[in-house]
Amino acid sequence: MIVAAYQFGETKVFICNDHIATEQDELDRIDQEIATAAWACLQDAVTKNDEEA
Repeated sequence: MIVAAYQFGETKVFICNDHIATEQDELDRIDQEIATAAWACLQDAVTKNDEEA
């Protein structure tokens, strides 16, 4: 079930509650994956900004 939806520019993000992690090792893995994805997005944005300058 989609519990929230966000739009960032042309990107749509849907928050779904079909699977809720409860074990600490799974929560830690998910946090690491989110951090890795966020850094990749940030680096991409910086690279695009540098290319436009």
